Amino acid sequence: MSSEKKNKHSLAKFAIFAALVFLFAVIVFLVIRKENLIDDEFTAPVITIKPALGSLEKTLRITSHVETGRLITVVPRTGGTLIMLGVRAGDNVTEGQLLAIVDSAPHELTFTQAQSAYLTASSTFEMISELYQSQGVSRQNYEEARMAFDVARAQYELAQLNMDYTRIRSPMNATVLMRHGTEGGLVAAGTPLVTLGDLGDLRIKAAIPEIHYRFFADNWRTMPVRLHAPALGETSISLRPLSLAPYVSPENRSFIVEYEIPRGAASGLRPGMFVNVIFTLDKRDDIYYLPFKALTSGNRLWYAGEGGKAQPVDIALEFSNNDYFQIPAELHDRIFILEGQHFLNAGQRVNILSEAQALSQ
Repeated sequence: MSSEKKNKHSLAKFAIFAALVFLFAVIVFLVIRKENLIDDEFTAPVITIKPALGSLEKTLRITSHVETGRLITVVPRTGGTLIMLGVRAGDNVTEGQLLAIVDSAPHELTFTQAQSAYLTASSTFEMISELYQSQGVSRQNYEEARMAFDVARAQYELAQLNMDYTRIRSPMNATVLMRHGTEGGLVAAGTPLVTLGDLGDLRIKAAIPEIHYRFFADNWRTMPVRLHAPALGETSISLRPLSLAPYVSPENRSFIVEYEIPRGAASGLRPGMFVNVIFTLDKRDDIYYLPFKALTSGNRLWYAGEGGKAQPVDIALEFSNNDYFQIPAELHDRIFILEGQHFLNAGQRVNILSEAQALSQ
């Protein structure tokens, strides 16, 4: 073999050896890089929460306003000048108390005329009756006198009523809610003067969507119902059932339920006040629950397992309300992920930033 061939053979061996060394170095580099990548695996930041133990309510919230069971607008039965309106909004009045006076002068003249005509007709009828008894006048004369007497008496009694109607009295024990009339102004029969309401008989009417009618028909007398008035702060008042409408309104597809506010339950309530009425449709006691924020699609929850690794668990929703859902009791001791769970993989390490505050309703 010539020296030239020997040199080529040596170069070939060296090239193969160098390639093997390079390949080995690349493999070692990749192994080391993979280990470093594993060591530097992304740790997801999350916020966790522990299940709460307590009661969970499924409720229906309806807005309404306070009404009074007895609400009367007092009006005069005869017209004229209003010369006295002796009450103002907020005054308490008793049944029969004088509230207003309409000028009676025109009615006094009519009354005097009617009284005179009545006395004359009465005297005439009495005389004709005596003559008729002795057959001194015909039956026709008697009937004409009797008819004239009846007409005069009716006109007299009507004039007397109109006189009485000029003095307007309260029909019940109540509080003056509104004053409509003004002294010195002309009023006609039926013109509102004051509105009276019984503040001891306050009620709530709520329009319920028709989808709930069957449930309410079976449970409206026994279901817990409470009232919350924003004007009274955190005060909550339990209501008593009064009535359930036997029909559904075709205009708004709802039915009316009426509840009574117990006397003295909230002295600050007034007719017309805005309130929320909360109907308890169902309630579970001594259960564990979480907020819906912890749930991902497919009813899946994530929790921080051993070694700080994320683990999924699928559940079936058994009971819930608008904000919370019940979880199986066997999961109560797990630490669930409330925020940061939507992009996790099973077994991925998590970095717990903080624990959410305790659940409250």
